[in-house]
Amino acid sequence: MTFAAIHGATDCHFHIMDAAFPTVPNPAVRNRTADVAQYRAFAAGLGTTRGVVVQPSLYGTNNDHTLAALRALGPGYRAVAVIDERVPAAALRDWHELGVRGVRFNQVQAGATTMAMMPAIAGLVADLGWHIQLHIEASALAEHEAMLRALPVPLVLDHFGRVRWAGDSGLDAVLRLLGTGRAWVKLSAPYQDSRTGPPGYEDIAGIGRRLAGENEDRLLWGSDWPHVTEPESPEAAPLAGILTSILGGEDRLRKVLVRNPASLYGF
Repeated sequence: MTFAAIHGATDCHFHIMDAAFPTVPNPAVRNRTADVAQYRAFAAGLGTTRGVVVQPSLYGTNNDHTLAALRALGPGYRAVAVIDERVPAAALRDWHELGVRGVRFNQVQAGATTMAMMPAIAGLVADLGWHIQLHIEASALAEHEAMLRALPVPLVLDHFGRVRWAGDSGLDAVLRLLGTGRAWVKLSAPYQDSRTGPPGYEDIAGIGRRLAGENEDRLLWGSDWPHVTEPESPEAAPLAGILTSILGGEDRLRKVLVRNPASLYGF
């Protein structure tokens, strides 16, 4: 399936990369070229017309390539950067004008940021109306839940909250955070934790239905293009189809693909 019939359908999680661009030492994922032209072709086939480019972990806090991609993508696109406490406030204001709307903490492919940095960085971006995007194993959420609830900014959890299966001890923590109305979950990259696999990713789709039952107004969808964790790129249609499997009706699809992203990213 594609999202061509849904005007304003938004891909809330993809990366732009350059194999020649400098990386952090010993990056956890492969560096490859996945440029704006290639992404536009992918998005055209998928039927999305808006999107959020996310700073990849292998570039650390050097956001130059992501910001250049955001400029090239133009209207209808936003970005999530990776920063530390040393970033100048003036730079953040400039990035906001460009379209940056959040900062990412990747605790799976870790290195650039730590959970201990989060309250201070949240304070830096709160006045801009930005959010914190967190990639962490669901089983580790409970340890940090009190701090996450106290943040002065919204929280976005990557990739189904990284819940591995229906009995995952972290699922309750994800549901509690989602139930606050201040946390969001991206229905993206089901292949990272699925045991059943494509085309339906039925086990992870079941997690998605639990999340939708808790608060569908705080769900987003992302392709995770160019799928840097995977040895071979998955087909786009099943990644889109899992959303229909979770949500069913067209109005619910429009909510997750259009209305929810507009609320969070300001489209």
